[in-house]
Amino acid sequence: MMTSTQIHYYDGKINHVHLAELLPHPQGAIVRYGDEEKLYTFDQMTYIGALGKILPVIELPNDARIEFLTADVPEWLQLKQRKLSERVHKIEGSWRWIAVSFVAMIVVVVTTFKWGIPFAAHEIAMQLPEKTLNTLGNQAQQFIIDQTEKSELTPQRQQQIRALYQNNIQATRPATIVFRKGGNFIHANALAVPNGTIILTDELVKLTKSDNELLGVLAHEQGHLDEKHSLQQALQSLGITILYVALTGDSSDILGGLPLAMVSAKYSQSFELQADQHAIAEMRRMNVSPQYLADFLQRLSQESGEDQEASDFLHSHPTTAKRIAQIEAQSP
Repeated sequence: MMTSTQIHYYDGKINHVHLAELLPHPQGAIVRYGDEEKLYTFDQMTYIGALGKILPVIELPNDARIEFLTADVPEWLQLKQRKLSERVHKIEGSWRWIAVSFVAMIVVVVTTFKWGIPFAAHEIAMQLPEKTLNTLGNQAQQFIIDQTEKSELTPQRQQQIRALYQNNIQATRPATIVFRKGGNFIHANALAVPNGTIILTDELVKLTKSDNELLGVLAHEQGHLDEKHSLQQALQSLGITILYVALTGDSSDILGGLPLAMVSAKYSQSFELQADQHAIAEMRRMNVSPQYLADFLQRLSQESGEDQEASDFLHSHPTTAKRIAQIEAQSP
């Protein structure tokens, strides 16, 4: 005796549902409604399992369709897609699996943002051609120029600082030193732009008490420049988009927003400590105590306060206390 299952059947010809019976057949299943019978073979059926409160359906040729009236599908209807769909449906209804999936999702998200995105940003920054770096850097530099004022340092003082850099700082790609009056935009600050430029503000220069302190700042910025930290930080700010770029190699859609992102980027603690380590190594090579850099940071922090606008160098260079401790620990 054949076991029948009541279903809703759409024949694909008219927008009308038939109350029908589904009966087993060696090659598939028979749909019986009214005086009509239609045979569908297994390879003509596409099973779509239950999803939440949505009941199972079978898609058929010529827009025909079977809708089950309950989640119970006949055992004899052994379709390839059915086992997988039923497993998914079972998982959806299991709080244990939901909890495991939720924890797994959190692990994936944390791993992606903590390691995946920074890794992708580093790889992209290091592989971008010099022409692209210059273009992005020039745009970022022009934005800074437009928002700041002409330096009031004397030409002689500017030349002294440039000579200080050229005669002391080792760099595979020597930087161009540009001076600007930071004003309300960047205040006392130094910026490493990936086109090979280090921008020093008048306010920062005037806060230094010696050329050795300036050497510490310049060596620190050279560290940012060598590692393309501003570009990496800007790329990281794009979040998950950067993983797509790393996988496809198509960076055309993101390059337009990078110059502004580079200007507004706040360096991560990791980048700051890396740049400080570069400065420490450079100052030791020059027989200059890294304590000069620590003294400058300490004075800047005390005079302006890290929560005040005037300490913009500290705003874009966070974790000052930890940085000072690291530098002092490696100073003679």
